[in-house]
Amino acid sequence: MNNTSPRPKRREARRLAMLATFAQLCTSYSMDETLELLTTMNPQWAQLPDFTKELAKLVDSHRPQLEAEIQSVLEHWRLERLGLVERSLLLLGAVEILHKADIPPRVTINEYLELAKLYAPDQAPAFINGVLDKIVKKHGKPDFEIRSARTP
Repeated sequence: MNNTSPRPKRREARRLAMLATFAQLCTSYSMDETLELLTTMNPQWAQLPDFTKELAKLVDSHRPQLEAEIQSVLEHWRLERLGLVERSLLLLGAVEILHKADIPPRVTINEYLELAKLYAPDQAPAFINGVLDKIVKKHGKPDFEIRSARTP
């Protein structure tokens, strides 16, 4: 049986959504224009995964709410002072936590920590973990509460 799947894995879809969000933060392009540019940059991206497009468009359509949500849990930081990679990862993590009820929060946090380890400065994964953790706690997401209630 062939191990290659025509459908990219969600981590790759998240990585591409991070690239799209990052690119949009750097430019004045709409998200549709940004996604179109991504598809022309690399032949492998000619068909972006639906999950990539969904996440990028969710961030785009809810960005003011997401930025306010992130800012509300930041301590001694202003969102606009964060690096663009960190901002992109936080926006995507927040949109999954707040708008993708089918994805457990711990899965979301873990996925964005893995991307932070690859693309952000060394201290970023712990920072991103803390911010996303606070958003989960603030909204009382069930998956997180069950995990927190366990004894070691």
